[in-house]
Amino acid sequence: QANLKKFMEYVHMLNSEKVSRLLEKGLDPNFHDPDTGECPLTAAAQLELSSDVIKALRNGGAHLDFRTREGMTALHKAVRSRNHAALLTLLDLGASPDYKDSRGLTPLYHSAVVGGDPCCCELLLHDHARLGCVDENGWQEIHQACRYGHVQHLEHLLFYGADMCAQNASGNTALHICALYNQ
Repeated sequence: QANLKKFMEYVHMLNSEKVSRLLEKGLDPNFHDPDTGECPLTAAAQLELSSDVIKALRNGGAHLDFRTREGMTALHKAVRSRNHAALLTLLDLGASPDYKDSRGLTPLYHSAVVGGDPCCCELLLHDHARLGCVDENGWQEIHQACRYGHVQHLEHLLFYGADMCAQNASGNTALHICALYNQ
């Protein structure tokens, strides 16, 4: 237990050497921090300049699809924290852009919600992320981009083939959403 706490501290300090050393001694990086519910890889994915630690974790046996207690993967966390570098590293290591969280939502869907750097959205689409993820209200990525006024995200979604006529559970298209939310 003390080792796991120390390990998480090394991850947060971006100390890839000490992370690697503990992994070489046999520590399994696929665990949940009892305080936060995060796992080492999801914690690293939210930190700036974390590529070396992410690689060390992966090389030490971290599963790219291992989820936090709330059901998100490292890709979801990288997107939600708008961390382009971590997202690129995870995709380069083989993470699927189509992992779903506990609500069935993809990183691309989260990107349309949180906005920020449209490079994250484009990176996922370039890596063949599937379009058309639907939430419990029938909203797709295109609806969310319109709801929050993320114009560049919307442009990327349309360029990669998002359905402009897709309707949510209330029958609203993305254009309806723009009008409803004054976007």
